[in-house]
Amino acid sequence: MLLSQERVADMSGLSLRTVQRLDAGHRVSYASLRALAAAFKTDADLLEREFYAVSNPTDEFVEIPRWVRLLSDRLWFGGPRLNRRDTLWIEALCIACAVVAFAGSFLASDHARATVRASTIVTLLCCYLTAVSIRHFDKYKLWPSAENAPRETPRTWKGIAAEYAFFVAVGTFGLATAAWLMT
Repeated sequence: MLLSQERVADMSGLSLRTVQRLDAGHRVSYASLRALAAAFKTDADLLEREFYAVSNPTDEFVEIPRWVRLLSDRLWFGGPRLNRRDTLWIEALCIACAVVAFAGSFLASDHARATVRASTIVTLLCCYLTAVSIRHFDKYKLWPSAENAPRETPRTWKGIAAEYAFFVAVGTFGLATAAWLMT
């Protein structure tokens, strides 16, 4: 229930200035706290602890970088976010693609070798960004199974297939773009 400062002052019999000081977080007399507790039908000691607990600094709040929040709040394809295991699989697929592309560069002609190696670099960059995301999600406990994660709908095979298809398509597009730029 939201009450104006004037209404709280009327209910408790305190002056408006005392209520304003309380609202600003300043200390007031125990008699003022008792009057306020009587108005709200609560214990004065409990009210005092609640008022002054706000001014005590804690280490519970952690500022999460904006890019991490954007990644963690994104629901892919209307379903739940990727879990840690799936993200590790994406990282492993990126590494495997980079290894195959690098090995294939030795079989390519001299003209195509630079293009294939450039695609290897792009793939390794995607792998690095995935690894950084994993580490930040671990640091801030943002995986779907974590206690501070929002409740999500169950994953379906269609959603998982769509996610993997999307990432494969983005990777293929990235490799094709890198190849086109190098020619």
